[in-house]
Amino acid sequence: MRFLLVFLLSFITVSVVAQDSWKVSFDKKILLKTSTEDAEKNVLKVSSADSKKAKIFTVSYIESSPQKGWERTITAYDDKDNELKKQKGKTFTIKTSELKALLLKYKTVKIYTINSPIDPKMKSQVRLRRVHLCTLVLQ
Repeated sequence: MRFLLVFLLSFITVSVVAQDSWKVSFDKKILLKTSTEDAEKNVLKVSSADSKKAKIFTVSYIESSPQKGWERTITAYDDKDNELKKQKGKTFTIKTSELKALLLKYKTVKIYTINSPIDPKMKSQVRLRRVHLCTLVLQ
C-alpha cells in the first residue's frame, strides 16, 4: 500500500513538472519565457528601435515529451487571423526587418503553434488545437 502511494505521488509530480514551454527573443535577449498560454499576459510591445538593434526575432518551443510521428509548426497571423508566415519545426525565426514590415502593415502579429500527425489519415481524425505563444504589438 505504501509503495502504491509513493508511486502515485511521484507520477503526479513528474506529470506536473513536465510541460511544454517557449521563449521569445531578439537575438540573444530573452523577452518572454513561459509555459502558460495567456493571450492577455503574453503580449510584447515592439518599438522600431528594437528592430534596429536586433537582427533576428526567434520563438523557440521546448516540448517536454516529443511525440513520434508528429510535426510542429509555428505560424504568425495578423489580427484578422490571416496567415502571414509559417515554419515547420520547434523554432520560428524571422529577420527583424521583415518583422518590422509586418508590424507596420498589420500593427499586431500573433504567433501560434500546432502539433499535428504526419500521417494524413490520422490528421483527418484528430482535432487540432493551436496554442497561442505570444502577441507582438507595434508601439
